[in-house]
Amino acid sequence: MGPLTRRAAGAVPLALALALTVCAVPGGHRGTPRTATAPPAAGCPDGDGAVDPSWAPTATRIDPADSYHAFVGNGYLGQRVPPLGAGYWAGTARTGWPLFTPRYDGSFVAGLYAREKSVTSGRQVIAALPTWTPLTVGVGADTFSSGTPAGRVSGYRQTLWLRCGLVRTSLTWTASDGRVTGLVLDVLADRADPHVGAVRLRMTPRWNGESTVTDLIDGRGARMLRPRPAAGPGGANRVSFRTLGTGVAGSVVSVLRPGPEVAARPVRPADGAAPLTGRRAVTFPVRAGRTYTFTKYVGVDTALTAPDPDAGARAAAVRAARLGWPALLAEQARRWARLWRSGVEVPGRPELTGWVRASEYGLLSSLRAGAADSVAPTGLTSDNYAGLVFWDAETWMFPSLLAFHPRLARSVVEYRYRTRKAARANARRLGYRGLFYSWESGSSGDLRTECQSWQPPHCVTQIHLQSDIALAVWQYYLATGDLGWLRGHGWPVLSGVARFWAGRATRDPDGGYSVRNVAGPDEYSNGVTDGAFTNAGAATALRAAVRAARLLGRPAPAAWTRIADRLRVPFDRSRDIFEQYAGYHGSLIKQADTVMLLYPLNWPMPPGAARATLAYYAARTDPDGPAMTDSVHAVDAAVVGAPGCATYTYLRRSVEPFVRGPFDEFSEARGAKAGAADPLAGAPAQDFLTGAGGFLQTFPAGLGGLRWQADGVRLDPSLPPQLADGVVLRGLRWRGRAFDVAIGAHTTTVRLTGGGPMTVYGPQGAQVVSAGVPLVLKTRRPDLAPTDDAARCRPASADSEQPGRYADAAVDGSPETAWVPAAPRATLTVDLGRTVPVSRITTRWTAVRPASSTVALSPDGTHWRPVSPGAGGRLPVTWPARFVRVTVRAADAHERPGLAELTAGQAASGPWRRTTPVPRWARTAGVLSAEGRTPVTAGRVARR
Repeated sequence: MGPLTRRAAGAVPLALALALTVCAVPGGHRGTPRTATAPPAAGCPDGDGAVDPSWAPTATRIDPADSYHAFVGNGYLGQRVPPLGAGYWAGTARTGWPLFTPRYDGSFVAGLYAREKSVTSGRQVIAALPTWTPLTVGVGADTFSSGTPAGRVSGYRQTLWLRCGLVRTSLTWTASDGRVTGLVLDVLADRADPHVGAVRLRMTPRWNGESTVTDLIDGRGARMLRPRPAAGPGGANRVSFRTLGTGVAGSVVSVLRPGPEVAARPVRPADGAAPLTGRRAVTFPVRAGRTYTFTKYVGVDTALTAPDPDAGARAAAVRAARLGWPALLAEQARRWARLWRSGVEVPGRPELTGWVRASEYGLLSSLRAGAADSVAPTGLTSDNYAGLVFWDAETWMFPSLLAFHPRLARSVVEYRYRTRKAARANARRLGYRGLFYSWESGSSGDLRTECQSWQPPHCVTQIHLQSDIALAVWQYYLATGDLGWLRGHGWPVLSGVARFWAGRATRDPDGGYSVRNVAGPDEYSNGVTDGAFTNAGAATALRAAVRAARLLGRPAPAAWTRIADRLRVPFDRSRDIFEQYAGYHGSLIKQADTVMLLYPLNWPMPPGAARATLAYYAARTDPDGPAMTDSVHAVDAAVVGAPGCATYTYLRRSVEPFVRGPFDEFSEARGAKAGAADPLAGAPAQDFLTGAGGFLQTFPAGLGGLRWQADGVRLDPSLPPQLADGVVLRGLRWRGRAFDVAIGAHTTTVRLTGGGPMTVYGPQGAQVVSAGVPLVLKTRRPDLAPTDDAARCRPASADSEQPGRYADAAVDGSPETAWVPAAPRATLTVDLGRTVPVSRITTRWTAVRPASSTVALSPDGTHWRPVSPGAGGRLPVTWPARFVRVTVRAADAHERPGLAELTAGQAASGPWRRTTPVPRWARTAGVLSAEGRTPVTAGRVARR
């Protein structure tokens, strides 16, 4: 940026004065090098080309009840942006466990934690910075800020530009004296330089006079910090701090540069600065119709990344100011464009595409290459779950990142390598060998000072975390082939976890091994023995360590293999299902647990057991549990491939009940708390990246059937009919290769776009794909399996639905899913696609039956004929029909009936038999028979 133009006699160019004051700051550029200035990419503000709405989610009204505000982040620095475009916002609704504090728009730095006795018994929580975005506008006695009443705002529009990680807010503000000003605010967290944030204000007054713009660093946003004296030269807006308890020093510095049209008086510190707050004000004359621009460049640093955080933050702000807004935004767009080369595309489904992109943006904004801080359940968007790292990182967020962005995914496994010292100390303290990672962890992984879950004691019983970590480490090696990393960073973790399991498992008299006093992912059960997922995960971790030892030429104790082979994984042969733990009797479960044997563990089992296990536990899962569960159900359903389209039902259930607000952010639960039976659950976390990560897995792991191998990739593509235009997995990565997978209705095409040939293991066996020679695989279509049910997988709609209990579920071929209306009286309609002869209609209800139900048929959707199915669903006569309608009336004011399955077709000569038989488990689960009319009791059908 060149010298600023002097606009009035005697005026001092403010930006030049600031530059003269602070440009001599030492410190190099710690981001990656920038390229030459270029116009912003298409799809970013002021860029060229039309904008796809799925790339630019937009709010056009201010909703005071909506706290799912827009967010910017670069993997190091994150900031929520309030509806009015910049500044601090706090609501009255409280967050959930463990903080239970009012929600606010916070600013966070990866890895910055603090401790204070009055907060969670002195255990670590993430610290929040002073809010660095405010640029307030003064007109007369009034000031525009994040607290301006919505009634004084018109022409409102706020857009999150996903392609370039920028939030733009445009509006018209009417001051208390009636003067009107147009305002446009842009906020970004710099992807090129992680220590930089920037805010640009453009104001267009419709009046003549004088205005004041204030650069504010707002201490109201700070949490778990105390002020400290600043070191080094002044001259910029600066707040220096130290974290409570952990004593980490840090600094936030801003440099304000007005545009050349601003004839400003010298910057002056504003009066009345509160703790952890800095203010600098600029007063200048304005004329109606002219636009005045101010850009605020912010530097953030801490002692975690710089020996002198004051100098580091100051240098970052100055670097950005020297570069200027156009170059900053252009490079921001380029960095984001590189990330967006990889991801999921769902042609023809704009709403699903929007949810995919919003989910990808949340993850990408909270991670960056070269870091080792992992990611919390809400990333850098909030302090929900105290900003701590859980199994969520390895199990729910890591897999899709590894598939598309392995350099970002590495942060998750690097964090476990970085915190292994504390894991070793944890194990010693508990009397174990090897490594013991804390169920929740912060800066170091220390069990005593960081883990919050002691009632019940998940800190020491949710030990499946050890295996979750080992699986992620091994998957990282399989996907990248980085043997040097495996030797230096992966092996210490794998071997440490293996030593832990070798000591934690106890030998039984019959030679088997058990693991006692554990809690699986289902947090409704605690202190159990031989959890299926826990033990299968332990065996998987032990075997991964043995395989790694062979690759590295290291010795592996024979006990590792012996224990892996003999760990008990409870299985009920009479019902063909894996038991969640020894002695499990079918109680309600909070979230995915045993179903995770099939994915992500890929535990060997016969097809019948896979199908029965999924059916059994999906029907017993709390519908008000956390958002990620149905994503595993979707992947499992794709693997099982049962006739029908339940994969789509679960896929839809994994996202639609949870997206909130105009920016499609994830809530942790569909209702007011995550887990109806969890006494500790509070308000759902937001933006719940755990759920977003699970949802994203349904595409590569579910529909793509992607699994990592050392000698290639395994693909088993399938597609539900609701995604008629297919799914594209673009920019997948495996060991230096890049490839696309386009899943079509009948065939799937694999194209290598970078790197050498690779082996693909698919439905037709092992094949090689190379550049210029795409590979074509068969696409599995379970919905096309033979059936006499004309309604199966046909379009269904309802005039009332509960979240996650959609009309599609009534015709997906699976009795474990159901349509449940929200209203006491509701109607479901199925389009059979063409007029067919119908002589049989069956309705299969959930445990909650309706007070009454009626069935009607129509050839055209307009003229309806009521029908009364008799025994076996038979109709007195055969009717030509294209549409089937079921109307239900609830028997209970609080509970709604559920239609698990609706079938339509022609009656057979004998009793009608379902193409898909009733699973064995259903015979003791209190559900209804296939005909939907006779109750099932005592393991057999009761005859009237």
